[in-house]
Amino acid sequence: MIEYLLVFGGKGGVGKSSISSATAVKVSDLLPNKKILLISFDIAHNLTDLFGIKIGNNITPIKDNLWAIEPDPHIYAEKYTKEFAEKSRKLMKMTPIVNLIPKLEEYIDNTFNADSIPIALKNAIFFQQILDAEDTTQNLQFDIIICDFPPTANMVALFEIPEDHVKGIMKYSLRIISEIRKAMQKFTKAAKFLFPFGRGSTEERKGLVEELLEMLNEIEERGERIADLIKNYGSLRLVSIAEKPSYEEIKRAYELTQKYINTDGIHINMLIPEDAADHCNFCKNKRQKQQKYIKQIEQEFKNLKIWKSNSLGIEPIGIDGLRTLADEIYSSINDVNEILNPFKKEK
Repeated sequence: MIEYLLVFGGKGGVGKSSISSATAVKVSDLLPNKKILLISFDIAHNLTDLFGIKIGNNITPIKDNLWAIEPDPHIYAEKYTKEFAEKSRKLMKMTPIVNLIPKLEEYIDNTFNADSIPIALKNAIFFQQILDAEDTTQNLQFDIIICDFPPTANMVALFEIPEDHVKGIMKYSLRIISEIRKAMQKFTKAAKFLFPFGRGSTEERKGLVEELLEMLNEIEERGERIADLIKNYGSLRLVSIAEKPSYEEIKRAYELTQKYINTDGIHINMLIPEDAADHCNFCKNKRQKQQKYIKQIEQEFKNLKIWKSNSLGIEPIGIDGLRTLADEIYSSINDVNEILNPFKKEK
């Protein structure tokens, strides 16, 4: 059973991937007996670049108790929807109206497949599989999952679809059913006259309908289960830099995600160090502007935990580089609960 689910979101280019990766390394160092998974849901994956290890679509070991994955959502969507799509196509092809309209069969083949599913739904399918401990390829069940989410609009879509997953599946995979049923009501007599037997027996069609309904019920139950898990165990951490566009973005993200997940903290990243401002007029001016937005962020989110991190002299690449960034973010923290559960919420 998952103990903690940390989600990092915010505007693109503010360092979400670096912050989430550094957090994963820090937590894994402090909890050597826990299994931790780091997932990138951004289209432009860069965990491979950050860790210097080829990650890709497979759950890849980073260190003894830390794994990472940059999922190809199409592969997981295809795996998840294959049986459902095959049964749907078979059922539709059994209806007499399909014999009347040859192009309809081609349309059915093109509609009921993973290619027709939007990217947000594909990502949500993978997200559900991981949270529901469905990965059986490596028999791994994770205690802590840390997610690098895409910018706000796509992040909200990932939260929305698990909550109402059955409607998403029906909308994108079964929209043709209602159209065919309407058409059949008009042409039933003609269809039966021209093709009285159709394809498949009545019992076979009835059996397929029952199987599809059972699958839809399972999807709906899982959607509710995952939505509860995200709300009860999830913790959103919004990453920002001390500039107006990024500040406005995290305000929007906070408002749009409140119904799905609890926001516990703000990471203010890429700050100009005070000693650098003493020796560089450009740095001094930029630091002054940053201080203005730091105050606004602290005032807007005064009830949340706020972490600050200065820009590093070198890129945080590899395990050691990410540890350096983690030390910058979390300074002298040795109690992992200050990271995982800063407000000591009961789950």
